[in-house]
Amino acid sequence: MNTRPPYLLLFIGFLAATLFARQAQALKYKPKPEETLSHISLIHYGDPKKFIYIAAANFIADPDKVPRGKALWVPTVWRYRLKKGDSLSRLATKYLKDSKRSDFLKWLNKIKNPRDLELGTLITMPFLLRHRVQQGQSMVDVAKRYYFRSKETGLLRKFNSKRTNVLRPGEIVFVPIFDKATAFDKVKERVKRNQKREAKITEEAKKIVKKAIAENGSGTSDTPATDAATRILESDARDDKKTPPEDLALIEKADELYQDGEYALAQANLARALEHNLLSLAHEAQAREIMAFCLMALERPQDAEHEFVRLLMVDPKRTLDPITTSPKIMKAFQRAKGAR
Repeated sequence: MNTRPPYLLLFIGFLAATLFARQAQALKYKPKPEETLSHISLIHYGDPKKFIYIAAANFIADPDKVPRGKALWVPTVWRYRLKKGDSLSRLATKYLKDSKRSDFLKWLNKIKNPRDLELGTLITMPFLLRHRVQQGQSMVDVAKRYYFRSKETGLLRKFNSKRTNVLRPGEIVFVPIFDKATAFDKVKERVKRNQKREAKITEEAKKIVKKAIAENGSGTSDTPATDAATRILESDARDDKKTPPEDLALIEKADELYQDGEYALAQANLARALEHNLLSLAHEAQAREIMAFCLMALERPQDAEHEFVRLLMVDPKRTLDPITTSPKIMKAFQRAKGAR
């Protein structure tokens, strides 16, 4: 006989349904100690600026402070297979918080007549983010924050049943993300590629250490073998690698964009070049330095500091000109040298 109070059973049922719905739309990822939200976003979405999705999904107010030691939800666009009794209205109620948002599902899936839907039809489902409005924000600002442009302001206004773009501080705006780059299958494939790349780098590093030990003996911490081990991240077995022309073009374009004040665009170009993992040591160092400068300009000092750490792993003797470099950037660089 079940002795649990009915209200407790209802709560457990609600909690289980909520967790199931969330898991259907998200992957779990436990960040490494040195990883930033930008890097996690690059691994999963192929674009560091989409860290905003992960921050919102995990209620992280300060993106420079990634929770350590616990897994994060990485939301994805996913596919739902229609079952008996399903309707767009029912799906909208369950996953989009409002039956009226069935019109959004109709638009997203290019459905002419919802009544003609057959069992087994796959419906693309966005993931839903919850944004609390800050002082001075309008619907245009929210659209720019999550869609990176203002074009979707009308869509966002309709989704939240608003007639104007005026918002009150503390108000909740629901934001549907339907970005194709965040589709579940694509995200899984990027994560898989990243795991293979990391495994390959680790294997190359082991070979370098094994060779150094064989040549110099195991010895103590002062032996050449140990020195070789500490240089693995610096060399990454790429001393003779030649940067592909397309990646070199991305770095050069990023440098131009940075000089023109287009920091976000410059960062996106550098992220694409670095993602390929085909840069020579010199070009990777150049890319990471510009990336750190961009992050400082975008007022993300912790991400910039982490990028400087990666730069110093590639080029331990790297220095910045104190005359031409701003004091804020120099401080971040010095902190990175200390962290390393």
